[in-house]
Amino acid sequence: MVTLRFLGTGPAGGRPGRGRSRRTESSLLIRSDDGVILIDVTRDLERQLPWFGRSEHVDLVLLTHAHRDASGGVVRLDRALTSSVPLVAARSTLRALRARHRRLQHLELRSAASRSPFEWRSWTITPLAVPHARDCTTFAWRLDRAGTSLVYASDIARLTPGLASLCESCDLLVLDGAMWRRRIFTHLEIRSTIPVVARWPVKQILLTQIGRSTPSHEILERWLHSLDPRIGAAYDGMELALVPSSPNG
Repeated sequence: MVTLRFLGTGPAGGRPGRGRSRRTESSLLIRSDDGVILIDVTRDLERQLPWFGRSEHVDLVLLTHAHRDASGGVVRLDRALTSSVPLVAARSTLRALRARHRRLQHLELRSAASRSPFEWRSWTITPLAVPHARDCTTFAWRLDRAGTSLVYASDIARLTPGLASLCESCDLLVLDGAMWRRRIFTHLEIRSTIPVVARWPVKQILLTQIGRSTPSHEILERWLHSLDPRIGAAYDGMELALVPSSPNG
């Protein structure tokens, strides 16, 4: 079984609020009997992983892009590690990390190419370059293992045919939910995006990167469920399990 914990589900700098509407920068922890995968290393790392180094290890790090809300905790993670761990990202992301951090002791920087799957233990991992910001290459990640699959696409400026293809038949799509009734050139707007992705053949869709323009978590959830019960909003600390599909579907 694969279990997920949403460490953070908010925008750069986080989002103030109460309860589930209060959010730190977006990051996801994936656990399986193959190890622990961390997608993005935020500036909120210590708050998101207060137990890190005592009760759990990270075995693989994937970065979506070089912006500091996705990579600003890399040095703190590196200092907390006790052995070598691969960090995989686009070449331009690795160049940005090397320019900022002259020496990383435990994180081994490895480049990946868009649409080029690679194997890690029993996982098949596929990066896809998606539109986000002009100053960096941004990846969405698809992870497949033993009948389970998820796509993590936290930072996207617009939906593309390539992303729709990447998400085909996946169990879970984690999608950029930054804007509500407002448009910005680097992120999706929820009300215009959801009717489109609701037509995609995906079992479940959860929003992350939820911005300050969105309503409270409860109101957002009600609106999403009213359109499609498969769609919801993730929140900090949310946990769920991905159950392998049966051979007959």
